Amino acid sequence: MFERLGIRGHLLFAFFGISTFAVLASAGALYAFLQLSQVLERVTERRVPSATASLELSRHAERVAATAPAVLASTSKAQHSEMSAAIRSEMARLEELLAALKGATLSSAVVGEIEDAAVGLRRNLIALDNLVTVRLAAIARKDELIRRLSTTTSASQRLVAPGILVMSSKVPRWRAATADEKATPEARSAATTDLARAIAAYFPQQAAQREISAINDTLLQAASAPTRGDLSLLSFPLHRSIDALEAVTPEFDEQLRARFQQLVDEFKALIDGPRSIPDARDEELAVLAEGERLVAENDRLSRKLTFAVDRLVAAAKGDIAEAGREAVMVRSFGTGIVLGSALLSLLSSILIVWLYVDRNLLARLAGLSRSMLAIAAGNLRVPLPEPDGDEIGRMAKALRVFRDTAVEVEEKNLRDVAEARQRLVDAIESISEGFAFYDGDDRLLLCNSRYREILYPGMDETVVSGTRFVDIVRAAAERGLIEDAIGREEEWVAERLAAHRNPSGTLLQQRDPDRWIQISERRISGGGTVAVYSDITELKRREQDLSEKTTALEALSAKLAKYLAPQVYSSIFSGRQDVKIESQRKKLTICFSDIAAFTETTDKMESEELTQLLNQYLTEMSKIALAFGATVDKYVGDAILMFFGDPETRGGREDAIACVSMALGMQKRMGELGETWRGIGIESPLRCRIGVHTDYCTVGNFGSEDRMDYTIIGGAVNLAARLEHEAAPGTVLISYETFAQVRDLIHCEEMGRIRVRGIAYPVATYRVVDFRANLSGGSQAIRTELPHLRLEAEPELMSAGEREEAVAALRRTLYQLCR
Repeated sequence: MFERLGIRGHLLFAFFGISTFAVLASAGALYAFLQLSQVLERVTERRVPSATASLELSRHAERVAATAPAVLASTSKAQHSEMSAAIRSEMARLEELLAALKGATLSSAVVGEIEDAAVGLRRNLIALDNLVTVRLAAIARKDELIRRLSTTTSASQRLVAPGILVMSSKVPRWRAATADEKATPEARSAATTDLARAIAAYFPQQAAQREISAINDTLLQAASAPTRGDLSLLSFPLHRSIDALEAVTPEFDEQLRARFQQLVDEFKALIDGPRSIPDARDEELAVLAEGERLVAENDRLSRKLTFAVDRLVAAAKGDIAEAGREAVMVRSFGTGIVLGSALLSLLSSILIVWLYVDRNLLARLAGLSRSMLAIAAGNLRVPLPEPDGDEIGRMAKALRVFRDTAVEVEEKNLRDVAEARQRLVDAIESISEGFAFYDGDDRLLLCNSRYREILYPGMDETVVSGTRFVDIVRAAAERGLIEDAIGREEEWVAERLAAHRNPSGTLLQQRDPDRWIQISERRISGGGTVAVYSDITELKRREQDLSEKTTALEALSAKLAKYLAPQVYSSIFSGRQDVKIESQRKKLTICFSDIAAFTETTDKMESEELTQLLNQYLTEMSKIALAFGATVDKYVGDAILMFFGDPETRGGREDAIACVSMALGMQKRMGELGETWRGIGIESPLRCRIGVHTDYCTVGNFGSEDRMDYTIIGGAVNLAARLEHEAAPGTVLISYETFAQVRDLIHCEEMGRIRVRGIAYPVATYRVVDFRANLSGGSQAIRTELPHLRLEAEPELMSAGEREEAVAALRRTLYQLCR
């Protein structure tokens, strides 16, 4: 019957036997735990709280006693209030702890002693708080008296100081009178008499000044005297100084005597009486002595409270020690029960494992495990354990069935693998690119015939399965099949091997002078490498043809760009603008410039020199225009038409500012070029006239389908041209529309109105001077306005020629005024 239970029944029976010992051990441990809980409850709920409360009470009492000197040392009402609030908080906590201590089961006599000490501490602290209030009042009174002393001393010194100064002034006069040989005897006698009177008045004032300083210093010492005895010692010199002041008072001048007597009376009040400085300091010292007595009393009460608490703690320690001994006994009893049960449980477990688990279960399971591992390793012919009636026997039977099934599946898989391999070989062979597969050791496993044809023709004996990759590429390099490797075979093999072992993207390889192969390699899991080789010779040829055509187009485009403004060229070639006849209305800022009296200058020059001069002028002006973003429309002889706002714009105001800034830059550059041209023989300096106008124009492509021009038309263009014609040489003339946009940044002068053909109203014009920032920093303008004279000049902005003309005009004016 026992054998029919099987492995499960045997193990269950053994578990119940072992569990019996575990239950016995748990019962013993539970008993010990309950006993320990009772002991801990007696300690933690009875003795420990009372001991903790008494210790905390003692610590708070010591803290309260320690803060008493800090209260006594308070020097301000704010500090006193802060310390008083802190002590009240500590006293409230002390009373709470005392109430908690009364609730515990303790000796009533000891608790009574603690309560008496706590009541005494609170009483003394209240008395200390009152003393501090009195002391602060005494300190405030003393400070007020010291301020009065300072005022009285200063007034006394001011009263006697003039006499001393008079004495100091009399001496030089007497010396001068006695040293003067021309002085009469009467004058010398009068000077001597005057000096004698000053000396007679000087001595009592000097004595008064000395005694005033002594009284001030002695009273300040009395204000900080450490003891009452020191105050008594300071009283004698104070009274002596008062007597000395009263003695010299009659010797003062009658006008000063009454005021000086008032100051002496004020000194007396500060020395003696209830409103004196020594009396205030005496009151402060009395308060400090009483406070020190209360602090000593607090220390005594604190030590008394600490002694009572120590007795409570000693009693609690005795109870805790007794509870500890009981806990040790209970722990020993429980430990014996648990160890005995554990020993029996261990012994029964050893017997079960040795007699049943090891001999019956583990031996059979080990045999079954070895058979399973062998099958997993591929040994399907390994012997299996004989089947039995229990669970292990049934596992052996199932393993036998599994082994037979695996044998059958293995045979079927071998057939499937062979078929799949053949299909893979056929598929690889059918692709047009070369294919190769190298294993983890970098040996060729599989490749198609195309691989041999495009990479290694004539190397069939080398390119076979099992050959290393390095051997294949080295043989190809040595035979001259790779153009890049000729003359550097070993170096090329090392580079190719490095790229093969760490593939990244595609690799382009030149096989012959006119044959290219693209290699795509990739590492796969397991360490192998798969490579695909494509013949891209035809693609490279087309790429080369396309590159040559692109180079030719770029050269042609660069030539065409010379005939177009950079903005127009960029917008056309970027696709933003189409090349067809169309136009649109836009608000532009138009600029015309030309060289004044250019015809007269050209009559004196040869055509070659004229061409060089004109090209240099147009080049320099165009550089400035392009730097400021202008669209250069056309060149008409020495004239240039430029505009801002198309095909790119920064806004109407910014376009106008950029245009005027460009015009100023051109005039500045013309001044620099004038020096250069003068050096090559041009007698008169070339000066530029510029006209600027802002308005709506029609801009776009104009012309025929076969030829067109990108330009602007409209009345605004004609007005800009007229402004340029009206501008003085070397100046920039702008319309009001442009002036309204730039006047915040650029200083302009109103030049009056002009009439333009095609415009019904006169046009307001302005001469551009310079940027306001430049004028405010360095320009020194000359402006004078009288009823019949008005003069305005800006020398910093004048050219050399303008300065000469201005000097001549001023000379003519001066000549007329002096006639």
